[in-house]
Amino acid sequence: MGKAVSREYFRARWPDAEVPPEEPLWLHYEIDFGADAVLRTVDVFADGRIMRNSIELEQRHGDDCPSLIDCSLDEGFAGANLERIAREEFENLWGKGVDTPFWFVR
Repeated sequence: MGKAVSREYFRARWPDAEVPPEEPLWLHYEIDFGADAVLRTVDVFADGRIMRNSIELEQRHGDDCPSLIDCSLDEGFAGANLERIAREEFENLWGKGVDTPFWFVR
């Protein structure tokens, strides 16, 4: 039987006051703390673009991707100012996003 997934949703503003044009203004995360994994991400840019990624997108060619960050959640989000958001807010943005895998681009 598979491991139960407990999803929680967060957002964070780009950490610097000035956001470089190629970086998102807002970063949204679907996190499974039990698996120590980021399952999906949605990035919202100042120009209105919305890009999304997921473990499923990364694994579509058979690659192994247990998380969208390459370290533990504690390490990856140390010092981050995460704000909890409702699943509905995350799903709304996810529905508007364009698939943009970044680990295993072919």
